Amino acid sequence: MRKLFESPTASSIGESKQGIFHVVDIILSDNAVALQMLGILSHDYYTYTHSVNVGVLSVSLAKVLYGRDDKHTLQELGAGFFFHDLGKVSVSNAVINKRGRLTEKEMGEMRTHPYKGYEILENSGFLTKEAELIVLQHHERADGNGYPRGLKGDEIHEYGRICSVADVYDALTSKRSYHSSRSSYEALKLMREELLGHFEKDIFERFVLLFGKKGSERSAV
Repeated sequence: MRKLFESPTASSIGESKQGIFHVVDIILSDNAVALQMLGILSHDYYTYTHSVNVGVLSVSLAKVLYGRDDKHTLQELGAGFFFHDLGKVSVSNAVINKRGRLTEKEMGEMRTHPYKGYEILENSGFLTKEAELIVLQHHERADGNGYPRGLKGDEIHEYGRICSVADVYDALTSKRSYHSSRSSYEALKLMREELLGHFEKDIFERFVLLFGKKGSERSAV
């Protein structure tokens, strides 16, 4: 992921996709290893680390939702999940790592990254349209308050809705320049009590259950 964000060329996208396929295969084939991966996600925030975290979380959730359904190629979706923030290569580091609230102008720049990432991947020709939609729609919200298009409800592809839940969770549990990390319990509680309108309720509930085997504190949310 570090190499990809340093140089998001068609070649590096193709190489990264093959590496992601191996990670997705592990998550799909071994439940015990998948649970261990959920437990060791880094809490130091860098865009590429966040991308890996969201990729693992999203694939784990998609596995629960779809199982081995042939309609959903989880390797291809995994590439979309891992690449969801690729458009941030077009956003200045000063904006990404700013302490405190972004100005309206800075927020405008930040809100370009889903479409920028979509453009990069579409031009590379390596990902399916569904995977590209993950990149484009991961900041859309069920209540219509997301971006870049302000879609709501069923207007958002289900894959985008999956990535949205994982993206918010990892942002809350990661140490970032403008806030300290929250525990899993604190993050899930905040998402349920203050942000639930952002997500499809069923997808969020299934996401919570991912952590059920990792401790009674989390499963109590």
